[in-house]
Amino acid sequence: MYLPVFSKDLKNYKDKKVCLIGKVIDIQEEKKLIRIKLLDTFGFFDVVLFDVYNIKLFDTLLILGKVSEYNNNFSVVARYVSVLNGDDEILWKKFFIKKIKRNIKKNNKEDKMDEENEKEEKIYYEELPEEAKLRKQILEFIRDNDKGDGVSLKDIENFFDINEEKLLNIIKDLLSSGEIYESSPEKYKVI
Repeated sequence: MYLPVFSKDLKNYKDKKVCLIGKVIDIQEEKKLIRIKLLDTFGFFDVVLFDVYNIKLFDTLLILGKVSEYNNNFSVVARYVSVLNGDDEILWKKFFIKKIKRNIKKNNKEDKMDEENEKEEKIYYEELPEEAKLRKQILEFIRDNDKGDGVSLKDIENFFDINEEKLLNIIKDLLSSGEIYESSPEKYKVI
């Protein structure tokens, strides 16, 4: 069974089968293998491929593989790779987050975490349908209103009637998933 994990947890799963989702930010072809650097919510991770796949920069990939360590660097040796597009990407990310949430709940029972931590994790991992719709609308707004130097946070805030904390959480999520980047302080562009 492949355990869904984030890049920050790879060191805890050495020699175990894992499942990760990330956006391709670098591809290096070597003689017998291909190294890919992917970005997920918590950072970067490396994937080693021994087969040839049709992978391009900024593709979102679902990786099934085994964690290995070389010179204190952890990477995933891929056994299965799937390029996720559009709706597939959203469905897999929701499935992935639900699986991680179940694992967290299981660990919480074992570790007996306090109620405050459980509330924080529920807020982070539960994505409500209205929030997903708002996230998509913000992404489209940035794409449609970018005049070359990005769209300011104030413009986004003025257009959408939501509280600042919720907006900042959505912007942070878009940044960490690699869908937008900060072109200058508080100005955002779609990748």
